[in-house]
Amino acid sequence: METKCRLFGICGSSGSGKSFIAKYILENLGPENVSILYQDNYYKKREDQQKDNNGHYNFDLPSSFHQDEFFEDIRKIKAGEKVLRKEYTFNNPEIIPSKILVSPNKFILVEGLFLFNEIKISNLFDRKIFIDCNIQKMIERRIKRDHEMRGYDKSDVNYKYENHVLPSYKNFILPYKKTADLVINNDSDNLNGAKLTLEYILKESGVNNN
Repeated sequence: METKCRLFGICGSSGSGKSFIAKYILENLGPENVSILYQDNYYKKREDQQKDNNGHYNFDLPSSFHQDEFFEDIRKIKAGEKVLRKEYTFNNPEIIPSKILVSPNKFILVEGLFLFNEIKISNLFDRKIFIDCNIQKMIERRIKRDHEMRGYDKSDVNYKYENHVLPSYKNFILPYKKTADLVINNDSDNLNGAKLTLEYILKESGVNNN
């Protein structure tokens, strides 16, 4: 498989399925061809997050992330440099964060919430992919992930989705859907959306995956 390095931004709201899609591409093309940089690993510390009017920390704002560091690391990878980043553990004190090395590769996937709203970051991508999904499906996926898999209180998950996730989606994510090179409808089947994204990435990179 011979191709030059290509940088793909995969953006979508929480629960849209973007992480599943990125991992599917990695599994199918292999770590020898694919590197993934996750914006989640650039979250600021809990105590540095903004609070809403009810005193709850809001982790769903562009300001929740170290965006300047994120930009610099994307730029470095695109320039052929390696990046070392500490894993974000979603404020779980029982997990010891590991250090993640992201190396330049044939396919570089950058996955996150706020990729296209900031022009200097958006301009780094060779292609921009927006993972679209209806709100009800995103809510269902978020509840399943945060309540069942991460052990968060269900009422807290619902509160954050209504008061943090949806307003942020409408203000900072959805308006930039129109800037994407490809929009993937991921309402029903994560696997189908992942296959379509993989096909697009290979096509845009001039690679035959037979």
